[in-house]
Parts: sequence; structure tokens; C-alpha cells
Amino acid sequence: MQTLKWVAQIFALVLIVFLAADQTTLAASSEQQSDPALPVVANLKDAYIGYNDATHTWEIGTAGIRRRMDYRAYAGFRLSRLTNKLTGREWLAPNSGTSAELQMDLGGQTITGSARDFVLKNYQTRTPADGSLELIVALTHGSMLVRLHYAAFPNTSIIEQWAEIENTGDTPLPDLTRWDSIALGLRPSADPLTLYWVQGLSPSGQQKDTPQPVPTLRLRSIKLDPDITQDVGSQGRSSEDAMGWFALFAPNLREGLFGGIEWSGDWQLQAARVNDQTTLQAGLKNFRHEIAPGEIFTAPRRFIGFYRGDLDDAANRSHAFARAYLLRPRPENFPWTQFNTWFAYYINLDQTVLRREVDAAADLGLEIFYVDAGWYAGSHQHGDFGYGLGTWRENLDKFPDGLAAFADYVHSKGMQFGLWVEPERVDVDAMAHDPSFSFDWLAPVTDLNATPPPGVPRTAQVCLGHPEARAWMKTWLARIIREYKVDWLKWDNNVWQPCDRPGQPGDGDLAHIQGLYEVLDYVRAEFPNLIIEDCASGGNRMDYALMRRTDIAWLSDETDPSYRVRYHVTGAGYPFPSEYLNSWLVESYFEHLADTVTKPDLLRSWLRSRMMGAFGFSVTIKDWSPEFRAIVADEIRNYKNLRPIIANGKRYQLLPQNDLEETLIPPDEPDATEFFDPVTNAGVVFLFKGQIPWTQRKFLFKGLNPNTRYLVTSSDAEITLRQTGRQLMSQNIHLQYADDHPSVILFFTIAP
Repeated sequence: MQTLKWVAQIFALVLIVFLAADQTTLAASSEQQSDPALPVVANLKDAYIGYNDATHTWEIGTAGIRRRMDYRAYAGFRLSRLTNKLTGREWLAPNSGTSAELQMDLGGQTITGSARDFVLKNYQTRTPADGSLELIVALTHGSMLVRLHYAAFPNTSIIEQWAEIENTGDTPLPDLTRWDSIALGLRPSADPLTLYWVQGLSPSGQQKDTPQPVPTLRLRSIKLDPDITQDVGSQGRSSEDAMGWFALFAPNLREGLFGGIEWSGDWQLQAARVNDQTTLQAGLKNFRHEIAPGEIFTAPRRFIGFYRGDLDDAANRSHAFARAYLLRPRPENFPWTQFNTWFAYYINLDQTVLRREVDAAADLGLEIFYVDAGWYAGSHQHGDFGYGLGTWRENLDKFPDGLAAFADYVHSKGMQFGLWVEPERVDVDAMAHDPSFSFDWLAPVTDLNATPPPGVPRTAQVCLGHPEARAWMKTWLARIIREYKVDWLKWDNNVWQPCDRPGQPGDGDLAHIQGLYEVLDYVRAEFPNLIIEDCASGGNRMDYALMRRTDIAWLSDETDPSYRVRYHVTGAGYPFPSEYLNSWLVESYFEHLADTVTKPDLLRSWLRSRMMGAFGFSVTIKDWSPEFRAIVADEIRNYKNLRPIIANGKRYQLLPQNDLEETLIPPDEPDATEFFDPVTNAGVVFLFKGQIPWTQRKFLFKGLNPNTRYLVTSSDAEITLRQTGRQLMSQNIHLQYADDHPSVILFFTIAP
């Protein structure tokens, strides 16, 4: 009897612990079951909008997410449910004062959507051209009309949200100084959530007097323990400090929430755990805007979504959303293999020499040849490429037959032709006598009387809040695209100068970014087949708003050594699909191509480090030996074979991303990335050895069909095996390569 009593006590204690640990999931389930279904008023595939007129309750969602809001007289507009339908878990904390569908600082006061003096005006649904299903709820607050937009995207677990504020009165609405795109209080979880984000290339706040890891596009994380607060964001351009993407992960629950900020300037996000609740707040500050009578202020878009699994699942859901709804359809063989002149020649351009490079690029099988900085009038043969910016006419000393004739030569070799521009910056002296340009458009920090150091041009930013500046830019962009027969336009932004007056937060930067979108939208509409590459000295302005308007992004001017390039691709590969991420082989201080003449495996490794996204060359290739050229051509063929998998498949990071030391010494740890297309059941794994022997390397495949039998082969034909997906995901493959063998590519498909 004593034994039975002891067993009963232990069982009861275990049951109490189990119930306590899982009480939030049980509560979420019962809350969801108690919610009455709403009459569906609009639907599109699995996306739907429900509305109950009697209770003024809306629900928008898909098979993966639901968001429920309600309006109550004298209690305003509130969020009441935010559910991960992939797991059935309710994520919103009940009765949380930190959740708000609308939150801003206006006229020195904080206004939230739950304010008692908000009045419901109406709602409507529509199906925009982007394929989403949209709900618009209109509320009034005095002379302010607010339209809250929600867009559900079929076959995703994502809802996008933004707002419009219209001044319907006769006097300005002064001092809009903060806008929160996200304000959520998340229910307690059995374990603290972990916040993930991707560090930018120019992180602020690093200590200058102590060694720091070399800035790479690096995945960062922090466990949100009690009383932990983490601030993430970027100043100036959108991804200098951090990329506008985040993920929250509940390790024990194996699920989470992710989101993105669709804005190309300043943004801020703060995550904190206070007591047992996690709060998430994100949006804009550091600005001041007056909403004039009749004006409509449109806040930046943002999206949130749910995932089930781990961080790779959050990334792959982000990629699927971007591919289906943000990126436009591109050629089937995209991303094209490229040759770019920058690291090979800088601004020392000569059409005769470049024609030889065109010939060599065509022989290798490259698909686009594009001319980087230095092609325009006023550009010197050597030195700073800023001289001549803004002229945007070909430099006839460098291209005596004209740039159009050079484009014709590129096209005659079966390649596309591309051209670099930096539209938002001008050489002040070069533009001094141009009647089409006004110095009134320049950033307020511009000092027209300053004398720059020898060899440095006086350049300044063109602020696109000026309608005349936008018109000027559209005119010359259209001209050069037509006259020079451009297929690919690389849009750079090397220097950021605020369009607000120094020390005075204003709306100049807001207007500039909105103007940038207007110009890009014009170019896309006018030239629908043009490929546009996003660049800002590399990835300093990469975000989802620009992804809507560009086809590919240059990752970093710090494009060597090879392992640093891999780390850039790895980090940026969480927010963005890999085919959007561009990098090239270059001649490097750390890695000399001459050293690979007798080491073809080393050359292949350096090439493969650039092949996990868009792939190109910016190095002199015309004088390569036939043997060297044959190795490169072979790897280009390999890339073209695996390109569809990268462009359509899911990405899995099989080994952790590591920091690089300040000295840029090669990393000790190996790295491995898998791409798998579940539609074709084909995949590829890139393996890079690091400093440990191959026999000690361990990794497991991910995302495969457990019951499918796969054929796995290596690019060098040294490995051939047949295993089920379950085996590949649970048993390590034994690799027997020599220690000086730096990399291998594994292809896998359904076994015959």
C-alpha cells in the first residue's frame, strides 16, 4: 500500500508539472475552439476575410495564420487573436496593453487604435494585382481618417499590414514623430523565446579599442530571458546595422513568428521579456512630419508570419513569400552568369581591351557583360570614380565608337549588356553648368564652398523629395537605357547624406525614399524586361521594399576572401532567397589566382564559394591559359546545372555560420549548405572543409522525404551512394578526401 501511495503521489506531481508547462498551449486551444466562426465575406484560394456585422469583428487569414480584430464604441479598434494555424497555438497575450493595431506619436501625444474617440467609418475588401486578398478598415479620429490595410497571401502563413492617414480638416496635423508598424504582446511560453536577426555590414556601437569580428552579414541571436531587452534596427540606409527581418523561436514548441520591415531607411525593432510576457515593437522614429490638409501619409509596409520547425523553416517561408509575391517573374535561366568590369579594371576602361574580355566571357559561357563605374563623361582614367557623376553621357575617350556600339558587340556574342549608375549622387562641379539640374535638390549638408582634398571630387546627394529632381532622373535613366541598349541596370548608392537639416529631424529622408520608389516604379513600368540590380556599396540598402522593385542585389564590396563571401551569402540567405544574392570571383590580396594554377581543387573551391546564389566574375579573364579556362568553364556548367535548384528550392544551413577574426584568417570550422527542390526531388549540398580533416566532418541532410530513396553523387565522381531520405537525415556520410581537398559538391535526386 505504501508503494502504491508513493506511486500515486509521484504521478500526481508529474501531472501537475506537465499541466503547468503546457497550460498556455491548452489555453490557446480552448480559446481558439471557443471563437465563433465569422461569415466569410471574401476569399481567394486559402486566403479569406470574415466579418460579423453585429459585433464588428473581422478575421483575415490563410491555412497558416489568422488575425482577428474587433471594434467597440468608446473602446476603439483592437487585435484579439493572432494564431499560428500550422500548430493551433494562439500567440497573442490576452488583454495585453502592449498590443495595438495603430500606434503613433502625433502632436506630442501617443495615439493608439484602442482610443475611445476612434469611430468606425466602414470597411472594404479587394483583390490587388499582386495576388493577395486585402481588407481595409477605415476609422476616424477628429479630422484624421485612418485606413488600416491587411493583406493575406494565399498559400503562405503571412499577413502584410500598413496604414494611410488622411487629413480631412482645414489645418495641418502637426508633428507626426513616431509610427509603430508592429506592437504586440505575446503570451507566456514554457521557455523564453529566442530572437534572431541578421547583422549588417556597417554595425554601429562596436568598440573601437578591442578586437572585433570582421563585419559580415551574420546571423545573430539572443534568448529573451526575464528583463532582457534587445534593440535591433538601422540608421541611414535600411541594412547598414541590421537587415529588416527577424524571427522569434520557441525551442520547446518548435515553432515561431517571423517578420519583415518593408522600408529602405531608418527603422527600429525592440523585443523584450517583461515578467513572463514577450513584447515586440517595431517601426519608425527620428523623423518629424506635418500632414497637410488633404494629404495622405502612407506608412511603410511590414509583414509577419508563422512557421513550424526551426529557423530554416522561418527562412524558407520568407523565401517562398518573396518569390511568389515580391519578386517579379524573371527569365528561366536567371540568375545569369556575369562578367563585371569593376574589380578587373576599376575606371581604367578601354573599348579595345574590353572587347577582348567580351570574347573571353562569351567563350566561357557567361550570359551578361556589364560595364561598371567610369563609363561616363568627366570620369578620369584612374582615381576616384565620383568625377563625372550626373553627366550620364558616354566617355568618348574610353568608348570612341560609342557605348551603343559596344553594347551591340556584346549582344553579337550572345550575351546581355549591363551598365552601372549611381543616380542619387552627382559631381557638383561637373553639374555646375548643366541647365537641367538644380543645386536646390542637393542634401542640406552640402557645402558648395568647401574645397575637397586633392584627387577627391565634390559630390553630393540628390534628394528625391523634390518632384523636379525625380523628373530629371527619370528623363536621363530612360535615355541611357534606350540609347545604350541596356538589359541590366546596376543601381548603386555609395554615400548616404541625410535629406533632413543637420540636428533637425524632419521628413526629408522619408520623402527621398518615397521618391526613390517612384523613380524605380517608373523604370520598371517603362522597361518591363530590364533587370535591375540593387547595390549600396554592397548590401547596405537591402530590404523587402527594394526587392519589390529590383531583381537581384550585390551583397558586398568586401567580396574576398572566399570564406567571407560564403558568410555573406549564408547570413543574407535567411531573409532573402539565394538567387537574389550576387557575388563574384575577384583577384584577392588573400587568395591569388596564380596560386591555383597547380591546385585546381583550390580554384574550384573559390568558385563554389560564389555559386550559392547569383554567380559572376570581376577579374581579368582574357589572358587565362586554356587549362585554367577549362576548369572555370567546367564549374560554370556545374553552376548552370544546379541553378534551377538554387532558384526554386529550399535552403538549409547544415552547419552553423561562424565569425571571422579581425585578421581574416581562414576559419577552423567547416561549413555546409543544402538546397533542395521538393517539386523535382533534386538537391545539392556545398561542403567546405575548414581546418579539420574530412574524416572528422559530420553533417546531416535536411528537408527530404523520409521514404524516398535518393542517389547521391559528388561533382568529382568520387562519391556514389543510394540511401533513403530518413538515412540521409539521421546518419552521417563518411568522407575520405585528402586534407588538402578544400570543397566538394554533392548532387542528389531520386534513385533510379
